[in-house]
Amino acid sequence: MYGLLRYVNDKITWILNVLMVALMSGMVVLIFAQVIYRYILLQPLSWSEELAKYFFSGITLFGSAILFREAKHISMSLLRNFFKSVAVKRGLDIAAGLLSALFLVVVIVYAFPMALQILDFEVISPSMEWLKMGYIFLMLPVSAVLSLPMILESVIDAWSKMDESERNEA
Repeated sequence: MYGLLRYVNDKITWILNVLMVALMSGMVVLIFAQVIYRYILLQPLSWSEELAKYFFSGITLFGSAILFREAKHISMSLLRNFFKSVAVKRGLDIAAGLLSALFLVVVIVYAFPMALQILDFEVISPSMEWLKMGYIFLMLPVSAVLSLPMILESVIDAWSKMDESERNEA
């Protein structure tokens, strides 16, 4: 089961890394084009800044899933470093992972229906009539769904590193 989770997370991570490269490249190209159009051609693009903001939102949301797997999120190390016991530190890591997973489940439960409702209302972007805002709002619950298996893997890793005596101590 754990091997399957790691395999699925490897594939999700690969896809997210490709997505990160595409979004970052697109954002750089858009901003560069905006500078060229605004200062050289003197005809600024009305839509490039907004699309670059959406790309940045995607980078932030989908990049957070990768950070969950690599345990690179900002953490409150003050509490963790207060304890000397490795078992307590691992216990705190497990608790933080479980609380993060709980938060993401709440985000999914509330954000997914809201994004679908916005899609149904056919709300469009202010400067791009072809872009439905519901797709932008869907980035949040989709990134939360992709983050859950990453968190599960990190919690299982932390739990498996604890031996029986550490589990009793924590």
